[in-house]
Amino acid sequence: MGKVVHILKDDEKNEIEELYEKKIALENLCKIIEPSNEKMYKKLIEDYGKIMFLYTNWWNKMSNCYQWEGENWYINFSTQEVIIEEK
Repeated sequence: MGKVVHILKDDEKNEIEELYEKKIALENLCKIIEPSNEKMYKKLIEDYGKIMFLYTNWWNKMSNCYQWEGENWYINFSTQEVIIEEK
């Protein structure tokens, strides 16, 4: 269990949820697309790089904006809570 550090607004939650879903989909594709399929594999890697850039930027932007404590957060999408992992 963790500590809630923020409740996301609807648009904030929707933005990160879309990025998260794309990230997971691309990670799953990485498991089935063979590097020998050069054209598709190159496109997959490019798309994954773009999504990871946007995903990381979202976390950086939001944590700076709201001054979240710590650095290891996750989101409960059903409650829109940003939670910090407690050790």
